[in-house]
Amino acid sequence: MVKRLPFKRIKWPGWVVLIFLGIFIVIGIGKWVGDSSAKGVQSKSKEETSIEYNQDIDETNRYTMLINTPVIENSSLAKSIQDWITKQKETFLSEVEAEKDHLGSGYRAHLTIQVDAKKGAKDTTSLIFHSFHLVNTVSADNHFKIFTMDSTHKPLKLTEFLMPYGETAETIRSNLKQQLKQNQVIKNELNDHKLKEILQEPNSWNWMANENSLTLFIEKSKLTENHTGTIEVNIPLDKKNTGVLKQTGLNPGEKYVALTFDDGPRPEVTPRVLEALKKHHAKATFFMLGSQVEKHPSLAAQVADAGHEIGNHTDRHINLTQIEKSQLVKEVTNSSQEIEEATGQIPTLIRPPYGEINSQVEEVARSNGSSLILWSVDSLDWKSKNARAINEVVQEEVVSGSIILLHDVHPTTADALPNLLTTLEKEGYHFLTVSQLLSTQEKYRAGTYYGKS
Repeated sequence: MVKRLPFKRIKWPGWVVLIFLGIFIVIGIGKWVGDSSAKGVQSKSKEETSIEYNQDIDETNRYTMLINTPVIENSSLAKSIQDWITKQKETFLSEVEAEKDHLGSGYRAHLTIQVDAKKGAKDTTSLIFHSFHLVNTVSADNHFKIFTMDSTHKPLKLTEFLMPYGETAETIRSNLKQQLKQNQVIKNELNDHKLKEILQEPNSWNWMANENSLTLFIEKSKLTENHTGTIEVNIPLDKKNTGVLKQTGLNPGEKYVALTFDDGPRPEVTPRVLEALKKHHAKATFFMLGSQVEKHPSLAAQVADAGHEIGNHTDRHINLTQIEKSQLVKEVTNSSQEIEEATGQIPTLIRPPYGEINSQVEEVARSNGSSLILWSVDSLDWKSKNARAINEVVQEEVVSGSIILLHDVHPTTADALPNLLTTLEKEGYHFLTVSQLLSTQEKYRAGTYYGKS
């Protein structure tokens, strides 16, 4: 039975005051938009951002709608905003239609869409939309959306914003995943499938940022079955990394490669590899085996502490195309857990052993929110075990954008690395992690990547 609303025959605009009082008390909107007074935030934001607002009011016997819309010059952003508002209206009207027998004669449903503008880092402005549906309950359903734009009202993707900080979608995704799994409110009811869906597309996240941190807002209903409201996740941004584009070769026109090391860590080789990378101020990606991390957790942590990226190379280096799906999942998850426990990093990159993939491997990676990373240059260090031969193969095949396959389990690879780094530096190459390399190519979704050859 529909519960009758307690504001029978309250007339316009009295119902607006009542709804807003209830909404502010129940949801605490002022807290997460950074001001205890929504009205104060909005008026101040308008002055700071020179944004004008249109207000649309629609009132019938069954419902009322109050919708505030910012006037945006950029047609692409304006369309995205209007599409979101239209979807909210359609959802609301469908709810009204479903309850039409219980509405009318003073019992009306209400839709209110408010927007607040908040100044952010690097001349960005975030438009924070709140949509409140009140149809057949005494508390409103709250939906929100954030659109972040630059000073010209051009929509700004999260991945575009992060690049000057030297951050990538993969590192932010890993941080977000770790914080959500440790969140005291939802961790016991966190739905892994929902979490993986959230993690897959960073550019769909609700976000805003200041000079010090990135703030992500995620509806609890998108992570659990029984929770409502919003989770706020803050990720620090390192100002010292501003300008890292030029230093690490992320500028268009410069040459960049990703060095990757498989099968480790191994005490006889990995420390030597780390030493060579440190001398050349180079970052790399280490695709570790879970079984090796279990044996040498402190060495795995040493790699992570040096600022390198950790990828998942499965637990026991089994050909994933020749095992059952349940075994495949176990190979990936066991390794991921070992890496996370040892390093604190949650790997979001998977390198399948032998480079063998099929549709089932791709499905498991995608459901895990991870990218499959292969290579475009095979150093053949595993075959030649000769430092000179390793250098010759790489120098002959490398191009800008290459992902280079090496192994930090062969001493001859450690022997070859100092000369290889020196030679590639003289040729103008910069050394990136795989995630940084993908960011230069605007590849952020879970997928399969080889690098350039």
